Amino acid sequence: MVAPLVYFARAVDGLHRADVLADAQVVAADLQECGLQMTDPVDVWMRAVRNHSATGDPARLVESDLGLLRRSDGVLMDMSIRNRNYIGCTCELTYAYLWHIPSVVWVGDTGLEQRPWLRYHATVVVKGRQEAIEAVAALLLE
Repeated sequence: MVAPLVYFARAVDGLHRADVLADAQVVAADLQECGLQMTDPVDVWMRAVRNHSATGDPARLVESDLGLLRRSDGVLMDMSIRNRNYIGCTCELTYAYLWHIPSVVWVGDTGLEQRPWLRYHATVVVKGRQEAIEAVAALLLE
């Protein structure tokens, strides 16, 4: 049996790319321990750029990410940075909702769990990463 595939979404713009990728490796290991595999749109895009099969074209980036999202069984989303505009994550969450892909969002101490639009579109909203990983595992491995 193939492990369910989890799309990992989080803040990217303005952050050090190495840190963004390193954080994803930690999440991937945690998901793997639960019997899940992770797809990382940032890593996929960075590899495409290194192989010269991608450009800085926003349409190609968004279409690449949406293709990965569409093939995923679930979404794990980190929205835990205070005062951050999560435009990409919000769009990914909306697509996941429309495509009936369950989504778990962790928000830390941002207060975002009170936002009605987030609660409506996300399947589960929690405070911490470990709780989010457990929630996505419960949703996908039932």
